[in-house]
Formats: sequence, structure tokens, C-alpha cells
Amino acid sequence: MSLFDRAPFIVIWETTRACALSCVHCRAEAISRRDPGELTTEEGKRLLDRVAAFGDPAPILVLTGGDPLRRPDITEIVAHGTARGVSMSLTPSGTAAVTEPRLRALRDAGLARLAVSLDGATAEAHDAFRRVRGSHRYTMRIIEHARALSLPLQINTTVCKQTLRDLPALARQMEEYGVVLWALFFLIPVGRAVADQGLPAEEIERVLEWAADFATRAPFGVKTTEAPQYHRVLAQRGQSSRPPSIEADAAPGRPVAATPGLIGRAGRAVTDGNGFVFVDHVGRICPSGFLPMPAGNVRTDDLVAVYREHPLFTSLRDPARLGGRCGRCEYRDSCGGSRARAWAASTDPLAEDPGCAYVPGRARPGSACAATSTPVIAGGSDARPEVTEEQVTQALRTVFDPEIGMSIVELGLVYGIAIEHGAVKITMTLTTPGCPIQHVMLQWVREAVMPIPGVDQVEVDITFDPPWTPDRISLPSSR
Repeated sequence: MSLFDRAPFIVIWETTRACALSCVHCRAEAISRRDPGELTTEEGKRLLDRVAAFGDPAPILVLTGGDPLRRPDITEIVAHGTARGVSMSLTPSGTAAVTEPRLRALRDAGLARLAVSLDGATAEAHDAFRRVRGSHRYTMRIIEHARALSLPLQINTTVCKQTLRDLPALARQMEEYGVVLWALFFLIPVGRAVADQGLPAEEIERVLEWAADFATRAPFGVKTTEAPQYHRVLAQRGQSSRPPSIEADAAPGRPVAATPGLIGRAGRAVTDGNGFVFVDHVGRICPSGFLPMPAGNVRTDDLVAVYREHPLFTSLRDPARLGGRCGRCEYRDSCGGSRARAWAASTDPLAEDPGCAYVPGRARPGSACAATSTPVIAGGSDARPEVTEEQVTQALRTVFDPEIGMSIVELGLVYGIAIEHGAVKITMTLTTPGCPIQHVMLQWVREAVMPIPGVDQVEVDITFDPPWTPDRISLPSSR
């Protein structure tokens, strides 16, 4: 019997697909305007009533999208769920729509948790991923509002090729932001996301080892989505998947309830259809948003009955039905593999997870395993290394003025370097031929400095006071 046979740990309601962003990985393939077929306010309230009907404690309910703040009734929905005893969370998009008054109204309506996405350690990296300039600035503003309002904050980060190098810097930023949970979402090729953006199995394993090592020192929770093998990695290390503060409160056979300021954690991996259920914007009931196989619709079917009894859901909770390595794995009860990734790769949700590098029987809990030598993800270790001016100068020597053919250091274009807590500020000028490609030069400077271990962000300030003159050139032989 699965821990989640009777009730899921979490219910996701895609309240709308309307969103102002255009993210490269968007599962929902968000659109600019709301779909007239979305669940109405009353239909949404009935959905929340059925979530409460799963029992006490009720599953966590996450309002997502699109951007749930595109719905004018979202505060009313939060209030209704709270009144029914459901812990309500919200994942807004990083836009100007998330104001402090709106968040205050949501908090006063009973919102228990706010989750925002951060997919780059710098504004440039995050905005490139979200494909909207200024998204990072708005996300930082949301984080500030959450702290001012004492709203428990979760940050979600997509793990893929584009974001991989920023993970160590992001890890260092999490404590500064005061998060209660850092959720790592491993990319599944659904919606706009394409397969070549995802990480190969060996790379996923290295990230999970790194995350497990980081979690031992983090003052907040670290969880994964669509990488349930994280539970296997933790078991091999003898680590718990839950913070000690709630370990003692776990009731046998029931998930841990979420409370304000504390993120409840399940005793096993929460996976598609097994502890997790997704309701899309028009009411279709799916195992997850990454496994869009409808098993009913809340407009015509009972959510509780579909989750407990539909053959798709019951098969996803039966480890004996799993194929390939997942079916033979000694961790199949606590992990079970990503059913969404299996489906995306083979159209069979019960096939083995191609994102797992583990060979069944290779290592047992408590035995020597890969965790004894934790690899470091490109970008630095978790303990912030000291960044020196010499390191920055050497990195800048690799940036050349394309017209003159000399490095910006040799040309004397760098006027100053300031370093503070991982933030590097470079003051520089440009030659006359370099002015037309100013934005390209700035990007080259950032790309040269960001890989230095310990660097979290790079700011470049262009000045023409004093103006550059040829007598600033320092030839290599003079160094």
C-alpha cells in the first residue's frame, strides 16, 4: 500500500494559462489572455471543497498558472480554501502585477506560502530564461514584499543546461532571501521545453549529490521535482528527506501537514499520481502538469474518486507495475522514478526513468557510495570563495576590443574594480570603434567574470569621464 493511496500530499490547480512572460521551458505554453473555458469562481470553490474532502490534514493546494494573479477572484479563492482547512500556496509570475497591497490582501485571506521562480543568479541570466526584460527586478521586489509581510517564501529553480552553472551562486543567495524551501525543478520536455535542454542522467546524478551535500548545511529545506531519485541519494547517505523539526511530528501512514513558516515534507518521493494530482485550467484531472494524461474532469467527475480509483492513478502508485531498471530497483518504493520523464521519452508512464543513472543493486543504504566524493557544479562551491581583484583582472584579459585586437586591460579601458560579498562592479570605458558594439562588449565582460568561483553578480558601469586616450595602452612587455 502506498503512503498516498487515499490522499495526495499536494494538489496543483492551474487557475489560468494567461501570463505576461514567455519562458523557454513553459509547461503550460502560456498565452496572453485568459481562456473563457477556465473554471469559474464557483467551480473553483467546489474544487477546493473536494480537496478538503480528502481528509484531515487536507493536501496542500498550490494555485499556479500561467499567472494566477491574472484572475481577479484569486483572493476570494484563497479565503475559501483557507476556510475549508486547506493550506493555500500561490506561485505568481515575476511581473509588476505582484504588488505589496495585493500580497497583503492574499496574506490576510489566509495565504500560507508564496513561491516565486528564480532561474539565474544575475538579472541577465534570469531575464534571458524568462524572455522578458525586467522579470528579475520584479522577482526581487516580490521577495522583498514577502519578507516585509512575513509570508513564508519558497523559491523554485528550473534545473537544465541553461541554468546549471548558476546553481552554486543561487544556493548562496537563498539564505540571503530568507527562504523556507528551495525547490529544484528538473526539466521535463513538455510544452515549450525541448529534450535537448534537459540534463543527461549522469549530470542529474551529480546535481543530486551536490544538492544532498548542500542540504546538510542549509538552514532551509531543499527538495526536487521530477527527480525522485534524490530520495535514493539521501538514503544512500543516511540522510533524511525531512527537516528534523518535523521528523518527530510525522503521523504513520499520513503525509506531514504544512504549517505557516514551515514546509511539510513527505516520507517518500511525491511523484506523478502518487502523492501528486494536477487540475488544469479547464478542469482536467492529470497525474501532474508534466504528465498531461487526463483521467477525468472536475466539472463532471469527483476529484477524490478519480485520484483513489482511476486505473491510471492506481497503476502509478503500484511499484510492481514499473518497467526496466525502476521495476528492479531496491528503491522503487521510496523513489519510483519520474513517471513524466518516462512518458516523455517513451509514451509509457510506467517505463524506466531515463534520467536516472543508478544501476539497481550497485549500492545499499549505509554502504560506500558516490557521496564520499561530492562533485562541484561549475560556478564554485557552496562556501563562498574570496574573489580577488587579480582574478577579475585576469578574466578581463580574455576580453578583446575587436577593432583594435587588444584586451580591454591592455588598452587601459578598465578604470576600476570593486568587489563586495560576491558582487563585482567594473567601471570601464570604450574606444571610439567599440562604442557601436557597447552591449556586446558588456556581455563579453560579464561572461568572462561570472565563472570565477564566488562571483554572484557582475555589474558593468560605462563612463567617458575621463575619456580614453591612446596613452593608456599598456603593452604586454611592460607588465
